[in-house]
Amino acid sequence: MAQPHLKKCFEGINRLTFTDTQDITEMISSEGEVVPFTNSVNPADVENVVEKWLTNVEDQMCTTVQDNINSAIVDYSEMPRTKWVLKWPGQVVICASQIHWTMLVERAILENQMKQCSVLVNKQLQDLVVLVRGNLSHVHMCTLQALVVLEVHAKEITNMLFEDGISSIDAFSWLSQLRYYSEKGKTLVRQTVAQLPYGNEYLGNTGRLVITPLTDRCYRTLTGALHLNYGGAPEGPAGTGKTETTKDLAKAVAKQCVVFNCSDQIKAIEMEKLLRGLASSGAWGCFDEFNRIEIQVLSVIAQQVLTIQIAVAEKREQFLFEGKLSNLKEGCSVFITMNPGYAGRAELPENLKALFRPIAMMVPDYALIAEVSLYSCGFLEATQLAKKIVSTYKLCSEQLSSQSHYDYGMRAVKAVLTAAQNLKKKEMKEDPEPNVVLRAIRDVNVPKFLINDASLFDGIISDLFGEVQLPPPDYAALDEGIALTADRSNLQVTPFFDLKMKQVYEMVRVRHGVMV
Repeated sequence: MAQPHLKKCFEGINRLTFTDTQDITEMISSEGEVVPFTNSVNPADVENVVEKWLTNVEDQMCTTVQDNINSAIVDYSEMPRTKWVLKWPGQVVICASQIHWTMLVERAILENQMKQCSVLVNKQLQDLVVLVRGNLSHVHMCTLQALVVLEVHAKEITNMLFEDGISSIDAFSWLSQLRYYSEKGKTLVRQTVAQLPYGNEYLGNTGRLVITPLTDRCYRTLTGALHLNYGGAPEGPAGTGKTETTKDLAKAVAKQCVVFNCSDQIKAIEMEKLLRGLASSGAWGCFDEFNRIEIQVLSVIAQQVLTIQIAVAEKREQFLFEGKLSNLKEGCSVFITMNPGYAGRAELPENLKALFRPIAMMVPDYALIAEVSLYSCGFLEATQLAKKIVSTYKLCSEQLSSQSHYDYGMRAVKAVLTAAQNLKKKEMKEDPEPNVVLRAIRDVNVPKFLINDASLFDGIISDLFGEVQLPPPDYAALDEGIALTADRSNLQVTPFFDLKMKQVYEMVRVRHGVMV
C-alpha cells in the first residue's frame, strides 16, 4: 500500500522490491534504475509500523549510496573507464568520477604535470561522447548525458588551470571549484572555505545543469552561505536559472530539495508545518517567488527561519519550534528565489533579509548551455548548431512583432534542445545533424507564429540554415487517422485545418501543456 506514496517521501525512489518473505531488497527510480540494498529491510522487525520501517528504508538508502560510492572508487582503477561508467548507478558514477577528477588534478598540480592531466581529461571526454553515440539503454543514456555535462566543465577547468600555470593547490582558481573528497569512508564536498557532507540521498538517474560562469558564481555564494548557517537568495528576472541552480546544487551534494511555489494566499501556520518537516528530515526547501507572500506573514516567517538557523548553528538534535519540540537533522536549509520589480511583490522586511545571502542572477550564456546539451546527446557539430539556435531567437526577438505569447528566453531554447534530443533518438537517427536541429526549431516555433511573422521566420531560418533541405515528415499514419476522424465527425479536411492539426500534434510531443 505504501508504494504509490514513496515518491512523496523520497526524491529518487519510485518503487521498492519486496520478496515473498516481505524483505525489501532493492530501490527502483522512476527512470527504471535498480539499486540493490546493502542489507535488506523487513517491516515485520518493527511490527509493520509504517513510519518505523520507512525510517529503516531511509537509513538503508543512505548506507547503500555511500557503500556503492566507496566500492566504485576502488573499482575505477581496475577496469576501463568506458565499462566502469555502465556498471554502477548514475549518481554513484558521477560522484566517484568527481572524486577521481579532484585527486587527478591535485596530484598534477603538486607534481607539475598539468599538461598531461589536461590531455587525459580531454581524451576521457572524447571516449564518453563516442559511447553516447552507441546503442544504449535509457538508464545508461541518462547516466552518460549527466556525466558528459559535468565532464565538459571539468575539462574547461583543467585547461584553465594549465593555461594559468597554477602550481599550488591553495590557488583561488582551484579552491573556488566544487571539489569532492573521500575521507574515512565518507564523501565531502568543498568549495572555497565551505565544507559540506555529501547527503547520500538517492536521487535516481537524473540530468544535470550545464555549468556556466554564472552557475559557478551562484554555487560559491550558496555554499558560502551554508558554511555560515545562512540561507541563499538568488534573485533576478524569469528564466535565468534561479530555482534550477538551487536544485542542481542539492543534487551535487545529494540532498533532497523541496521546491514550493509561494503565493499571497500563504499563511504563517502553513509555513510552520513546512519548515518543521524540512527541519526534521534534513532536507532543503526552495521557496519560489518568495516576495509574493504578504508582508505581515513574511515577518512571522523571518522569526521561524531564524529559530531553525540558530538550532542548526548550535548543532542540536531537538529544538523548540513555535511552542512544540521538534527533531532537527543536520543539513537542513532554506533557500528563497525572488523576481524583483513585478506588481504584487512585497519588499522583504529587514529582519528577513539578514538571514539570507543574496545573489543576482542575470542572463545566462545560452550558446554554452545549448552547446553542452547537444554535445551530451551525441551531436558532433554541437558548437555550430548551438550558435544557430541562439542566433535564430536573437533575430526573432529583433524582427518579429511583439505578442504576449512569444518567448525567446531560456525556456524556449530548452524546448528546442529537448525536441532535438527526442528526434535524434527516435525518428531522425541517420539524418544529418543540421536537419535534426532545423526540424526541432520549426516544430517548436512555427505553430505559435501569426501569419505575417511566420513568413519572416522562414526568412530568418533560410539565412541561417541556407543549405539544409528538410524532407517532409512521415505522417502516413496520422493522415489516415485525421481522414477517419473527420469522416466520422462529418468535417471537411481543408489544407489549413490539416496543417493546424499536425502542429497541435507536434506541440503535444514537446510541451507539458498546450494553449490554443
